[in-house]
Amino acid sequence: MNDFKDLCPGCGACKDICPFLAEYGTPDRILRERPEVFFYCTSCRRCDAVCPKGMSPSAAFFGEKKRLVQQNRIPLPVRKILDGARRFAKAGHGFPFSFYQSADTVFWPGCGLAANRPGLVRRVRNILSRWLQHPVGLVLDCCYDPVYGLGDTETAFAALREIGKRLRDHGVRQVITGCLNCHKLLSEHLEGIQVVFVLEVLPAEIFEKQNMDSVYLHHPCPASRWDAIRDKAEGVVRSLGADSKSVSISDSPGSEATAVLCCGNGGGLSALHPGMADRFLDSITGEAENKTIVTYCTGCQNRFLQRGAEAIHLLEFLPGVKPRRTIPSPSRQWANRFAVAMVERLNHLHCFRKIGKKDATAGENPKSPERKHP
Repeated sequence: MNDFKDLCPGCGACKDICPFLAEYGTPDRILRERPEVFFYCTSCRRCDAVCPKGMSPSAAFFGEKKRLVQQNRIPLPVRKILDGARRFAKAGHGFPFSFYQSADTVFWPGCGLAANRPGLVRRVRNILSRWLQHPVGLVLDCCYDPVYGLGDTETAFAALREIGKRLRDHGVRQVITGCLNCHKLLSEHLEGIQVVFVLEVLPAEIFEKQNMDSVYLHHPCPASRWDAIRDKAEGVVRSLGADSKSVSISDSPGSEATAVLCCGNGGGLSALHPGMADRFLDSITGEAENKTIVTYCTGCQNRFLQRGAEAIHLLEFLPGVKPRRTIPSPSRQWANRFAVAMVERLNHLHCFRKIGKKDATAGENPKSPERKHP
């Protein structure tokens, strides 16, 4: 951090594009004087994209989050949110979500998609199986991103090591993610397993054409890491039937493609400082100018729906899927995830028993060898 503080020119270029920095000052000043607000950085990396020195304020802030967590010096409000994130992730990492199917390829939808659109999770898994022409399993584990985003990397990395072991023990060689936060952690920390995002697997032509006049494509902030994923999302939106001239994209003119806009959920900001999170959200809805917002993050979609905007997840353009207009309650979201996990477990048990009965029947009635008569 000291190197960053010494090298940062304090020019303010990043303040113009970040509500957090606009309120609290340039990164060098915050790092020197305001340790209590480090956790308001969403780690969206928008500041990195406009830094004239090519520096990474987001990495400096995240490094300070990790340091404060490791030293047990985090502010009380942050501690409460982090403890809640740990409980959420731990529950999502245990029964019944810890069920792993033995398969070469699995679909990892993420907690948000399973909680908000359980039927869509099953449909996507079936579409992937047909497209890839081999069975695709389903894994509903939690990647621990809510904990990671708040700086508790030790807890998150321990969980990711266990996840990697579970996947390898079940013969999984490829994970297809439906959540970019999951994709971020799994792609960076799983060893010996290929991780791809669902939009990289599904062809654009599989999505249904739409009568779309004008849309605003919102890139979730983890997408700043992958040009290919952003390009694929833009290609899918244009293939839906929208005139390319009518597709507004959440990259700022003149900036690098990494300048995506955070909805305010990043780093747990919507829980830590709802007012600040809403300023991030306002920057997106204002830029969208009442257009339909298309995104590929369930958490972002929920934020837009809460604001009263028309927001559609890209996977909701798959055949036979109707975009949702409401957000399930927290208890309903948990019930949705639980139900999907239990159905997968019961289906597996039913198949296992069916195979067992078939084998037992074959053992009880072996085919008698033909007797040769003299």
